Amino acid sequence: MTRRQWMGGAARAAGAVAAPPDFSALRKDFPRALNETYFNSAAQHPLGNHTARGMQKYIEFMHLGPGGGRRDFWEQGLAEVKPMFARLINAKAQEIATCPSTTVGENMILNGMDLTGGNVVTNDLHYVASLANYLTRQKEQGLEVRIVKHRDWQTDLDDMARAVDRKTKLIAVSTVSSVNGHVEDMKALSDLAHSHGGYLFGDIIQGCGATPIDVKAMGIDFASCAMYKWLQGEHGFGFLYIREDLAGSVVKAREFTGHPDFNYQPWASAPKAGQPDWINHASTGVAAFECGTPSVITYAGQYESFRYIEKLGVPNIRAHAKTLIDRLQKEMPALGYTPITPKGSESSIVTFLSPDSNVTRAKIGKAVAAGKAKISITGSNSALTVGRFGNHLRISVSVFNNQDDVTKLLEVLS
Repeated sequence: MTRRQWMGGAARAAGAVAAPPDFSALRKDFPRALNETYFNSAAQHPLGNHTARGMQKYIEFMHLGPGGGRRDFWEQGLAEVKPMFARLINAKAQEIATCPSTTVGENMILNGMDLTGGNVVTNDLHYVASLANYLTRQKEQGLEVRIVKHRDWQTDLDDMARAVDRKTKLIAVSTVSSVNGHVEDMKALSDLAHSHGGYLFGDIIQGCGATPIDVKAMGIDFASCAMYKWLQGEHGFGFLYIREDLAGSVVKAREFTGHPDFNYQPWASAPKAGQPDWINHASTGVAAFECGTPSVITYAGQYESFRYIEKLGVPNIRAHAKTLIDRLQKEMPALGYTPITPKGSESSIVTFLSPDSNVTRAKIGKAVAAGKAKISITGSNSALTVGRFGNHLRISVSVFNNQDDVTKLLEVLS
C-alpha cells in the first residue's frame, strides 16, 4: 500500500479536515506534557483535560444524581461511542462490540473460530502477549502456530506467503508493531489470507487514533483495540470489530447472554398458549460477544477523546507526528543510536538500539537530578521506554509533543 493510498484511506475513515489545527495550542490540553517531557504514548497516553472532564461528569452524576446540569452518561453518550469508533476505522456501528481489552478481543476471535486441523500464521513483530497466547495454544491445544521472523525489523511478505497454506485459518498481526512502529501491509496480508480461505486479524491498538486505519480498504476481518494508547483514553475496556457477515458464522460467541421472557404467572398475566415457560432471547450478531457490564466511566472519558480526535483529524495527527519523528530519525544516529524503525513508516513510534541502556538511563537520571529535565523512566507509566528487549529505546510521539521536546531529549542523550 502506497503512502497516498494509506493517507487517502485515513481521510475516508477519519473525515477530511480542511486545515491543520494549531498543535502548539494543544499542549495545554495535556497537563502532564507541561510537567515533563513525555514520549511514551505507545505505553499509556496522558489523559487530556477533556477526557478527565468526561469521567468527572460521570462521577458527579453518579455521586450527586440529576440536577445542576448533570446528565446520565448511560442515557446520553454511551450509545454514541460505538458509532464513533466505527467512523474512526471505517466500519459499521453494527460491526462493533465493547470488549475488555485488545488481548481479550483476540482471544475471543480465536475461541470462536473452528481451528481444528488448521494453523495460524503470525510474526515476531506482533504483540508479545499475543505470541504467548499462540504458543500456549500450541502446547495446550495442539494448534499449529507459525511465527515468521522479521528481516531487518520489518515483515517480509514473501516469508509470510511461504508460511501460509490451504490449512491456514487465520493470519494475526499487529497493524502497527509495539516493538518499533513497523506498519504491516494489511491489504497484502488480507489478500494472502483470503486466497487460501483464511481470515485476517489486526491488533490495532498501536495505530488507532494516530495512524490511519481503514478496515474495509485494508481487508481486515477482525480487530480489537483498547483505549489507553492513541485513543487517549484509560484502561478498562475497548472495542472488538467483526466483519458483519462473519459474526455468528465464522466466529461464534463462546460466552452467552441475552434475556428470557417468563411465560407463566405471576410473571405474565396472560401466558402465551403453546409456548414454553421460558422464551429465551439470546443476543445475536456482534452483540452476542458483549457479556457483562462495560466500564462506563472509561467510555465516558473516551466519548470526549473521540470528539477531540475527530476535531483534529487523524491525517493531521499523523502529519504532526511525522515532522518530529523525521527529525529523530535524522539526529539520533549521530548520538550512537541505531534506528530499527523503517524510514517512511506511517506510525507515531520510532525505536532505536541503544549502545548501552544503562548509560542511557544514567544520562537521563543525571539530567533529572540536576534539574535540567523531567523524564521519568521507571514504572509502567514512565515518560520514556528505555531498555525494552534489553537495548531498545522507544520514542512515541503524540499531539502534545513539539520540537522543544525533541531538542530536550537530544540534549539529555548527547
